[in-house]
Amino acid sequence: MKNLKNIVLKLLIIVVGFVAYTASVHSQDTLEQQQRIKALVDDLRCPTCQGLSVKDSEAGFSVSIRNKAEEMVREGYSDQEIRNFFVKRYGEWILRTPPKEGFNLLLWILPIGAILFGMGMVLSKSRRWVASKEEEDEQELPEALSEAEENLIRQDLERFRQS
Repeated sequence: MKNLKNIVLKLLIIVVGFVAYTASVHSQDTLEQQQRIKALVDDLRCPTCQGLSVKDSEAGFSVSIRNKAEEMVREGYSDQEIRNFFVKRYGEWILRTPPKEGFNLLLWILPIGAILFGMGMVLSKSRRWVASKEEEDEQELPEALSEAEENLIRQDLERFRQS
C-alpha cells in the first residue's frame, strides 16, 4: 500500500511538473504571438466601422477577422502572408496603411507635396508683403532739402549759437 501511495505521489509530481513546464513554454509563445496578433489586427481596417481598426472594433466582421488572424499566427504564417490573405479576400482597402507602390504612392506623396506647396506660398506672400512694406516706408520718407533750405537752416543755427 505504501508503494502504491509513493508511486501515485511520484506520478502526480511528474504530471504537475510537466503541466507547469508546458504552461510556461506555452505562455512565452503566447506573449510573442499576442504581440504579433495585436500588431496585425491594428493594421487591418474594420469592414463595417468607419475609421476603426479590427483591434478596436467589436463588430462581427472584426471579431471573425481577429479570430482568423489568431488562427493563422498559431499555424505559423508570417505577417506578410496573413496581410496578403486579407488583401486577397477583402481588397487593398482592408489595410489601414496602403503599400508605398503603384497608384498608392500618390497617397503618400500628395500630402507632402501639399505641405511644401503651402510653405512655398506662405514664403512667397511674406516676401511680397515685406517688399511692399519697404516701398511704403521709402515713399513716406521726406524729400531731401534743397540747397536754399539747407542754407536757411545753417543761418538759423549760427544765430542761435551766437546768442
